[in-house]
Amino acid sequence: MEEYRNKLKIQNVFFSVCSAVLIAVQILAYSGVIDPVNSGKSWADFWHGFIAGVALGVTAIMIFGLIKNLIALKNNKQLKKLYVKENDERKKEICTKGKSAGASAYLCCMLAAAIICGYFNVIVCITCIICTFVQSLFMIGGKLYYNRKL
Repeated sequence: MEEYRNKLKIQNVFFSVCSAVLIAVQILAYSGVIDPVNSGKSWADFWHGFIAGVALGVTAIMIFGLIKNLIALKNNKQLKKLYVKENDERKKEICTKGKSAGASAYLCCMLAAAIICGYFNVIVCITCIICTFVQSLFMIGGKLYYNRKL
């Protein structure tokens, strides 16, 4: 259990640093020190709002995880409950199968999107093909790695 406790402490440091960096970047963006894009006022405003929203969401998730970990570190009952939840073999297998099926579905959708986009915009079509290729490389690499590891 001490090993798991150390893992949570490292995770807390990661959550804290990432949250602080995201908040600092947003403060710099709102104060006008950094700008997201220089391709027109309307695009810059949209992109700034999009980035701010995503950063706020990621920061909220990290702060929630930090609070959850801090509560677990102070309470042994909560720590055991969190440990069991994270190390449940059935949940791990379900997640593994779901990720595999999701990645395969993503590849099929991206190929269809590449074909459709090919009729309208070459850049978007090539981007879809590149994303599909990179995703395929990651899937192949993961299968090779885990075939040797397991």
